[in-house]
Amino acid sequence: MKTLSILTAIFLGLFSNTLFAGNFQNGNFVYQGLTAWKTPGVGSLDAGIAYGYVIGVSDALDGAIICLPSNVNQGQITDIVYNYLKDNPQIRQKDGSYLVALALKQFFPCKK
Repeated sequence: MKTLSILTAIFLGLFSNTLFAGNFQNGNFVYQGLTAWKTPGVGSLDAGIAYGYVIGVSDALDGAIICLPSNVNQGQITDIVYNYLKDNPQIRQKDGSYLVALALKQFFPCKK
């Protein structure tokens, strides 16, 4: 039983930052990842995570905060977010999903 308690404590210590973090990614991480994604020959895990994160957030927001047209593609979405983050470095420390929403809402607002 003592061994199980020790293993549980180690597991929680190693993964608590990831499991219990309230903010998954911030704008700095997303920008750095998208920069790597857009650089030919530079592939990284962070690039794939940032790309997938932007697409996942945009899918989650679609119909609620933004309204994506049926013909928009993933490249356009990530380009908009990348350019927004590039042009606004002063706010990159904010929550990544918030920044994705701000960037995309400019181009894809929902009509009331």
